[in-house]
Amino acid sequence: MKFFFILFYPLSLLYQFLFWVSQFKIKPFVLPHVLVISVGNVTMGGTGKTPFVQYLVRYFKAKNKKYAITILSRGYKAKLSKVGAILRDGLSPHLYGDEPSEHKELFPDVQVIIGKNRKESFLKHNQIHSKFHIVILDDGFQHKQIHRDFDIVLLDANGPFGNGQTIPLGFLREPISHLRRAHTIVFTKLTDQNKDKSIRAINILKQKQIPVPSYTSHFLANLVQIDLNTLKSNPVQLPVDQIRQTKVLDEDANDGYFLFTGVGNPKHVLETAESIIGKKINQHRFFPDHYEFEESVLGSIIGEVKQGTVLLTTEKDWVKVRTKKGFLEELKKRNIQIFVIKIEVVVNEKESFESMLAGLVSTYEAKNDLVSMN
Repeated sequence: MKFFFILFYPLSLLYQFLFWVSQFKIKPFVLPHVLVISVGNVTMGGTGKTPFVQYLVRYFKAKNKKYAITILSRGYKAKLSKVGAILRDGLSPHLYGDEPSEHKELFPDVQVIIGKNRKESFLKHNQIHSKFHIVILDDGFQHKQIHRDFDIVLLDANGPFGNGQTIPLGFLREPISHLRRAHTIVFTKLTDQNKDKSIRAINILKQKQIPVPSYTSHFLANLVQIDLNTLKSNPVQLPVDQIRQTKVLDEDANDGYFLFTGVGNPKHVLETAESIIGKKINQHRFFPDHYEFEESVLGSIIGEVKQGTVLLTTEKDWVKVRTKKGFLEELKKRNIQIFVIKIEVVVNEKESFESMLAGLVSTYEAKNDLVSMN
């Protein structure tokens, strides 16, 4: 262990220096007439940014109905990420990315824009010209190119800082001290088992004199069954919101469960699925984050599935898998059920957190002389 520390420590310092150089000369651009809220993290791997962005969208749609909402994302691994694009629907994840496609599918009236250069992509593709406009910058904490009015940083309660070291010695994308840039911190995936870890993380922040307010959140998860009979001749036309909800799986109708997923934290997905079902899932295949499922890979998964086994996957994966006609036809042919794990964020300190969000809107309106327009 000591050998690896000695080997990688200089590389970790070099990474920190190169990160500092890359950020030093950037002067954030102020997007005109919008309230910009960033959702990001400081670690590699999944912290729950996608469901948290969706939580914010639901909140603002419910509480600030006059506001238009834009989700601005890089569109990681998307074919159009380099040139930038605005999503018309959520049916082409290979063009726009899996997470932006999921956002657009869930919220058709929300503007979703992708682009490696998010500033230029927004200026080119934005179609909202009202001052009542909220832009949610997805994975934006390290993206200094755009000025944000508020930075929300998510920390996974299972291991908020990893081993406390930056890449490649640890999982941190930047040092813990950089959390001073954040306006608030939200611990995600909180459970009774990991509560102590979040408390220790808060103490570390206090020791480092990082006076950032913090909140905690957990996931509310359930399963929804895909009705394969509604696919007809074009499987792409089955939106996520048309899946048939179910609360209990028929224990007598299946011989087990098979989970497949390509997300940043597959272990947590497995634990979530097991908590919903109430039993151990022994069959699973994990793929890299943002994995593009080919028909051959999906065919190999079906080859491992026994008669009566139920397939489980995430919303993020389903957005891509539902476009694979051969896979879906084989599921129907073999009468294999497939369920999607749906996740929603619940902020434990709901009243305080929502009061803070309401304050952001009020401050923005006062700053831009919008109060009289309400």
